[in-house]
Amino acid sequence: MTNPTNPTNAMPTRDQLESVLKAALDLLAARQAHMVTIDEWTGLARAVAACQGRKAIEFLADSDLDAIAGRASVDWDDATDGLIEVQDD
Repeated sequence: MTNPTNPTNAMPTRDQLESVLKAALDLLAARQAHMVTIDEWTGLARAVAACQGRKAIEFLADSDLDAIAGRASVDWDDATDGLIEVQDD
């Protein structure tokens, strides 16, 4: 039976779990400083996605994806993170 939150049913590796912990700690530190950047959100989404056998794009809001698409500072990988579809207005 396939787990919808982990379609591959693979157990996360130690490195993946350590990445989730690091991302969570970074997010908590950012919250304590009263600021959370797109970099912290993306880091957490990537870490959780890796453990779940999913893509980071599945854990981000449309506004996050718009911010990522408009910033060169976020190193986004379409193959790993998911393809951001840019909407023409």
